[in-house]
Amino acid sequence: MQATQTLAAFVADTRYTDLPASLIAECKIATLDAFAAAFVGSSLPWAQRVVEMVHELGGMPEVSVVNQPWKTDISRAALANGAMIGAFECEPLTGSHASGTVLPAALAVSQRDHRDGKAFLLSIAVGFEISGRLQKAAVGLESTRGFHNPGIQGPFGAAAAVGKLYGFDAATLASALGLAGSCAAGLLEFAWAGDDTKRVHLGRASSMGLESALLARKGLHGPVTVIEGPYGYFNAFSEPTDIAKLTAGLGKKWLIQPASHKAFATHVTHQAVVQAIQDMKREHGFDPKAITRVTIRGAHRILEDRHTVRDPMTVMGGQYSLPFTAAVALTRDMSNPLVYNDAAVKDTLVRSLAKNMELIVDKTVHDLFPAEVEIACGDKTYRKVTSPHKGSPHNPLNWADACEKFNRYTRTLIGAPQAKAIVDAVADLENQSDMARIATLLAKA
Repeated sequence: MQATQTLAAFVADTRYTDLPASLIAECKIATLDAFAAAFVGSSLPWAQRVVEMVHELGGMPEVSVVNQPWKTDISRAALANGAMIGAFECEPLTGSHASGTVLPAALAVSQRDHRDGKAFLLSIAVGFEISGRLQKAAVGLESTRGFHNPGIQGPFGAAAAVGKLYGFDAATLASALGLAGSCAAGLLEFAWAGDDTKRVHLGRASSMGLESALLARKGLHGPVTVIEGPYGYFNAFSEPTDIAKLTAGLGKKWLIQPASHKAFATHVTHQAVVQAIQDMKREHGFDPKAITRVTIRGAHRILEDRHTVRDPMTVMGGQYSLPFTAAVALTRDMSNPLVYNDAAVKDTLVRSLAKNMELIVDKTVHDLFPAEVEIACGDKTYRKVTSPHKGSPHNPLNWADACEKFNRYTRTLIGAPQAKAIVDAVADLENQSDMARIATLLAKA
């Protein structure tokens, strides 16, 4: 099966008019949601360190970096913006976190080369789809092999998006994918101690995918069997799988639909549980200090070892742990992402709740929900079965939701006039004549 070349042909042949109206709307929502995540990321020390490194390295001042007053070259901008988008567990999930891998590369090229909004939307749509299809067709890539999805699939998606912006033919796109395959990287070992490597995987994937496309444009050749070959993507990263699933319905069914977004700044497997806890606090008004027992029963998927570390020492570690995140949700209003901070990690009540929480794997449940949360406060017990969180494929984010989230996330970071200008520009993205205008709106004046 010539999977790599089939995907390349799909990217080369797809036109803006081929995109369903619903997909265009979802790409606009993903763009605004990614911008919100980037502004949040710009305020956090680990992302700031990446941005500082990029600034120190210099680079030709071609394109903007989110919430910064300076410019750099397109590759370094993709790294910095991708790191900020992925900095705080609140970026869109569609296409295997492609908002932090595909979008920064596409935005950088679109700003420098003055592409219009339709070209940008088309590029991220095909890039998201390539990344998402690779993620959905792999088996055990994360849970068994220990690779991190966006770091592995991101370079492919970014290369596809940039290749589309440059109008590559199928052969050049296949070569770009071939080059991107050797840039695919990212290990999950950060999960145990909450290390910062996770924060840079998205930006690095974006930068490497972009550079792969640029090298292909120069005539460098990559293996056009990089996905299906004996030493390619699936044999390297996945357990045995049916590769035919990768291209099934390609061009007719978009596997990135329906979209997937987060409601809270934590891992996707925690979202429904956090929503249930927030609802229970509002409904019953219990005092977190009065809690005597907490039990969470759910699928193994949300209770894997990597998601059940009870004593993380960093925010990253906490955001990756279900019991710890549940404890934070019990003591704080998670509608504000920035309450998940060092103070929360050090909070003795949070740590006690996480340490003593009962976690039960229900082998009859195979999805991220339903799970059941039970909270006892002395002789009173409250129970709730989770429901799909806002932004999940079963409870999708609409444009009004995305605008509310963007304004809530950026309220303390940028002024209202700048926020309104960004929202208005993204709302009219398909009619923008020059993406440089939107990219400039994201920069610090």
